[in-house]
Parts: sequence; structure tokens; C-alpha cells
Amino acid sequence: MPESQGHTYGKFESVKFNHRRDDFYRYVDYLKQQNVPLEDLLYNFTAYIGHMTLNRLLTIYELYKKVTGVAGHVADVGVYKGASSLLFAKLIKIFESEALTMCHGFDWFQGMVKGERDSNLTSNGGYKSEYEGVLELVRMQGMDNILKIHNLDLRVDISSFFEENNHLRFKLVMMDCGRYDVVKACLPFFWERLNKNGIIIFDQYSNELAPGETGALHELLHDVTIQTIPNSWTPNVYIIKR
Repeated sequence: MPESQGHTYGKFESVKFNHRRDDFYRYVDYLKQQNVPLEDLLYNFTAYIGHMTLNRLLTIYELYKKVTGVAGHVADVGVYKGASSLLFAKLIKIFESEALTMCHGFDWFQGMVKGERDSNLTSNGGYKSEYEGVLELVRMQGMDNILKIHNLDLRVDISSFFEENNHLRFKLVMMDCGRYDVVKACLPFFWERLNKNGIIIFDQYSNELAPGETGALHELLHDVTIQTIPNSWTPNVYIIKR
């Protein structure tokens, strides 16, 4: 199977929509040949993006809307190129323009490093991006007063980060790192600081590409209700803190 975003495909969840791939990549090649003006892609982006990408954006929007009445900030664990972090920041700007709500994005910007509990389908170095490039993208859009990007190795830095920023509490946390050791290290800190009725989202629950995410969740959180998102391929589950 071909590689995509630093992983190869397995035989279960990762290939469920394989029948769509050829048509999708033909469409991508078509767009490249059309030399669509950048202004069109920005102003009319829904005319060009695939329905699964739009699905993901709408899912994140719907989950954010569930917590607009809950106090606290938003955390995005796994920034990559900034797509979800900037989406959260823009939702905050639209729906909480006069509130102090902020989004905190966490990444170490060195890409994937597999551990023993992670999938053999993923490759080291996947999902690597440039920290300064993401910061510049945030600054150029005037979002740096809402979105703070933290360049940290959460396996070792999470405790000191919250010692220094002990006031931080959250209403929404998105786990999008897919690695056992990262989720195992940081989930207790975010869960402790997640306010009642807040939501924690898991991007790839019960997915062969990220078994560590699921394993860490079940090791750390007991007697919680894991709610599915039936119309979304990713993210696919969330938990409301009761």
C-alpha cells in the first residue's frame, strides 16, 4: 500500500475508505493542472476541499459549540501544521470575541517517534513541521493574542509547564498525537484541569494506526463513557467530564 503522512496502510480501519483514494488523487491532480488561483482557494475553499476534510472541520466545530458555556481554555495536543489549533482560535474569535478564552497548542515539532506500544504501520519522522513556520502563520493572521503554541516534549515537560502555569483550566482538549507515551504522560494533567462538563476529544480511537492512544486512555480513565461521533472518521470519540 502507498504511504501517506508518514504511515503505511494496514488491514482494518486504515483501509475502510480505500475505494475512495484513486478518485481523490485523480481530483488532486486535476486541481494541480488547473492552477487554481490562491484567492479562489482561500475565498471559495468549500468548492475545492473533499467532503471528508469538511467533515472533520464540522465535527471539531460541533464539539467546540458544546462547551461554549463552560469555563476554561482549549488545548490542542498535536499541532503539526496548525490546522486544528488555528481552527479553534478562529472559533474563539468568532464566538467568544470578548472573553479571555485562548487556545494552547502543544507539539515538539520533531515528528513521530514510535514506542513499543505504537503501531508498526507508522514511520519515524512523520508529521514533522517547523515551529517557526507555524508561529509565523499565526502572527500573519493576527491570531497570536488568542493562540499560543508551546514547543515542548510533553513526556518530560508537562509537569513543569503546569507548575509554571498553574492557573490554566480547560473546557476542551483535543488529543491528536496518537502516541502511547505522550498520551500516558499528559492525559492525567489535562483531565485534572478539565472543568466539569468539559470535553476531551480523541482523534484516532480504536484505530490500528494509533493503538497507543486507545491503550493509554483505557489505562488512565476508568468508568467514563466514551461517546462516538457516528458521522466522523476522525476525530471519532469524545468524553464529557461529569
